[in-house]
Amino acid sequence: MELGTELFDDIVVILVAAGAGGLGARLLRLPPIIGYLVAGAIVGPQALALVTELEDVQTLAEFGVILLLFAVGVEISLSDLRRLGWRVLVASVGQITLTIGVGYGIGTALGWDARASLVAGMALSLSSTMVALKTLNDRGELGTLHGRMAAGMLLVQDLAFVPMMAVIAALGGEGDSLAAELAISAAKAAVILAGVWFVGSLGLPWLLKRVALVGARESFVVTVMAAALGAAALTSWGGLSAPLGAFIAGLVLSESDWAGRRALSEVIPVRDVFAALFFVSLGMLTDVGFLASHLGEVALFIGASIVVKFFLIHTLTRALGYLPDTAARTGFLMIQIGEFSFIVAGTAVALGVAGEDLLPLIITAAVVTMGITPGFVAVASKTLTSLRTRSTFFERHLAGAEGAESALQRGPALQGHVVVAGYGRVGSFIVQEIRELGLPYVAIESDPAIISREAAENDSLIYGDATNDAVLTAAGVQHAQLFVAALPEHVSALVAVQHVRRLNPEIRIVSRAGRQEEVRALEETGADAVVWPELEAALEMMRVSLLDVGVAKPVVEELVEEARAELGEWADEESPADES
Repeated sequence: MELGTELFDDIVVILVAAGAGGLGARLLRLPPIIGYLVAGAIVGPQALALVTELEDVQTLAEFGVILLLFAVGVEISLSDLRRLGWRVLVASVGQITLTIGVGYGIGTALGWDARASLVAGMALSLSSTMVALKTLNDRGELGTLHGRMAAGMLLVQDLAFVPMMAVIAALGGEGDSLAAELAISAAKAAVILAGVWFVGSLGLPWLLKRVALVGARESFVVTVMAAALGAAALTSWGGLSAPLGAFIAGLVLSESDWAGRRALSEVIPVRDVFAALFFVSLGMLTDVGFLASHLGEVALFIGASIVVKFFLIHTLTRALGYLPDTAARTGFLMIQIGEFSFIVAGTAVALGVAGEDLLPLIITAAVVTMGITPGFVAVASKTLTSLRTRSTFFERHLAGAEGAESALQRGPALQGHVVVAGYGRVGSFIVQEIRELGLPYVAIESDPAIISREAAENDSLIYGDATNDAVLTAAGVQHAQLFVAALPEHVSALVAVQHVRRLNPEIRIVSRAGRQEEVRALEETGADAVVWPELEAALEMMRVSLLDVGVAKPVVEELVEEARAELGEWADEESPADES
């Protein structure tokens, strides 16, 4: 079989470049994305020109975006995303509208006409779904509040891409009037999204379960890939972004019991390969010559993207009730110009709405801002942590300590009470049982959506960050008898346990662990008891199974306790190996 085609050679070059770039970035302690982008710039048409079929490569690279969004959809709980509700919509629409206004002002200052300035604002307003979500995934922060907020805002931006394209078509003199174009686009989007959701929610989990029961692993993998790409194709045919369809398919699977988890595990290796392909192909678009000759304009758009987006997102999310720390971390994630901005600018140039320099300007600024995002987020995160440890003002301000203290000042001082950190699904269930027993308690939550929904009926629920000393002090952990860390993120639980143990050496601490290796870390930090849900599920299944086959209940309970002790010792023995 003859393999010496140009496309095959290009793929080999790109994969070798991606491997070398990613390894080099790791050795230099840089995010892999930077290595991929640099490798792409080197092998691309503006440097060594080792890749010839650039358009075909970019088409393949789109699979990386589609599979990443599918995986993110599976990992993000739909119920958690739904809880953000109108806040995400208000913050997103506000950010998009105001950023378009800033971009319009920049275009006008550069001497562009009104149409080109408007397109520049549209391109500037969109962030990179691929880069932001991959950064969250690499940092293990998809399930955090700022991670869910960023994912929701990026989803709204993807939807806003549709009316933007309608506006550009109207400005270019194609199609009907602007109002008609917007109405048609909105109707098509609604029908397509409803169709993907309806078909996916009814058939996709059922189909994957039936395929899995057949027992053929390759059939399951192929079916998952077909579902992700099929959903992407449906939204693409409807004029929406293809990754949006894959994201919705992933959200549908996130609500299934086990099909979504298995689908995620099967698609991750393929996703990572195509994601590397995407970033290398993106690097190949970089035109160093254009950057040198238009350095001022490129720097202006880079600066505007970073400063304006961060300021607007931080300000809007703060105004909607989120903690300063959450608002800052959400803003840092979305400082870049997105991949859909290429399409906005390219379409405008093709229709004569904007000059030819707009497309390379947007591409160059986007590649630079995408490249710096992972490092920027890492540095910003360390800075926030440093500010909290070195400054009492920032420690209290970022964690919302003033709000926590004022909330508790309305109630009586507590002694011997229970403090529950986290009021999500696990924490709220624990609090419900504590209330029914009539025990005094205080619950800490950092999500304003939960606070606004529950605070009116629960005066023991305070708003703040449970990893902060001032908030924990406001909750009275020094005088409490029990602290329950029901936080979904391991690092937050670890820090909270550490601070509580220091504030009250006598308190009993119970924490949850998401993975086996987290159990020992929490125990060494100060937790008296750590609940590992997978272990408890296994023991409960064992208990029910033995009772069903007629084993006496006292014998079953004794066996369960013996198994718990043995498995706990096994987890302790395995932890050091896992950490290495």
